[in-house]
Amino acid sequence: MDVKSAFSVLLLCFLLSSCGEEKTVEADKTVDAKKVVEAEKTIQERPKESDIDGEAQYELAKKYENGEGVPLDFAEAAKWRRKAAEQGHADAQVSLGMMYDIGLGVPKNYAEAAKWFRKAAEQGNANAKEWLKQNAKEEN
Repeated sequence: MDVKSAFSVLLLCFLLSSCGEEKTVEADKTVDAKKVVEAEKTIQERPKESDIDGEAQYELAKKYENGEGVPLDFAEAAKWRRKAAEQGHADAQVSLGMMYDIGLGVPKNYAEAAKWFRKAAEQGNANAKEWLKQNAKEEN
């Protein structure tokens, strides 16, 4: 095969491979657009805040924390964790305490973290008791 023919074959291979790549990019854009539409629908269909119980609020917070069906948003996750925590949901209290402890979606605030861990510990939550125990050791 001469140089001109070899070059033509290489050029043809390059052009064919880039055509497939373009279709892949288009397919990715279509999938991303569908995810956005699904997330917007989920947001629009969600009930009013006052109609949601603590467990549902806690589950909604987890969705925002993981970006499941809604945009990933730690501040929104903290908002829903707080609502569940205020209703006495012990797991939400622990989670909100952790968010304050590390500053995830809320300003880092040790006193606020301790407040939520104490509330959960009062309900017998073992994780909250352990956090309080560990932090009491660190203070001494």
